Amino acid sequence: MEPKDRLPIGISLLALAVAIAALVVAVSDSDSDDAVDESETSVTASAPATTQAIQTTTTVGTVQTLAPAPATTAATQLVVTATTAAESDEMADSEFSDNVLAVVGIGHDSTLNVRETPGGQIVGKLGSDAAAIVPTGTTRELTGAIWYEVHAAGVVGWVSGAYVTPLGVTVDATTEIVAVLGETPSADNMTALGRTVAGAMASEEPESRVRISGAPTVGDVGEITMDVVGQPDDSVRGFRLKVFATPNSDGTFTLRNVEGTVMCYIDRGVGAQGLCN
Repeated sequence: MEPKDRLPIGISLLALAVAIAALVVAVSDSDSDDAVDESETSVTASAPATTQAIQTTTTVGTVQTLAPAPATTAATQLVVTATTAAESDEMADSEFSDNVLAVVGIGHDSTLNVRETPGGQIVGKLGSDAAAIVPTGTTRELTGAIWYEVHAAGVVGWVSGAYVTPLGVTVDATTEIVAVLGETPSADNMTALGRTVAGAMASEEPESRVRISGAPTVGDVGEITMDVVGQPDDSVRGFRLKVFATPNSDGTFTLRNVEGTVMCYIDRGVGAQGLCN
């Protein structure tokens, strides 16, 4: 992917014009599964974000997120500076590592195949929230796709690099998303609200892959998790957005806050403070 403008410290949100233009693209195609064999094996539409056990498969733990860190705003961009990240002892320590990957960009009702060899027999499955996936350091290229040998789901196998990546710092992205949208959004349900929020972060070129990676839940607070994979940046690969909303008396939902976790490229990695290299 050819880089566009390199944003400070490697964490960026798209500019207002690009984000609004991308909103239509993201909303209209946010949940269609890719025709990539390694992406998704359908479970059930109502299944929670867990893996369906087969053979010796076990669910790899949910991605651990940090408490929101302070952020600075430049126009409609979320910028986490080295100084800001260093102010958090949790981030400044070894909270992040290139040697731990997470599943990204697949639906909550789908799974990622772990194969005996690249394109070979399935030996395990990973849910959309799987983390603690440890690469062995061995990679192969097959028909233009990079495959990674990993320890995951209780086995050693191969996964497509299109659906795993290291996760970085988590920050409060509410202000920036509201600025892009021009208002605090409301929607008839959490799915529609999640798509609206994800659309504010999506890119048109390259076209982002937008998925509901965490099933919507409703209680005193509504919640849904959206993955936006694909950004016009050479270090930031995408964002995982945990969207929280306030239920209204008329049955609609109004955005309360958004926690954004940055996705970094595997070959570039993530630094000790959770910033993409």
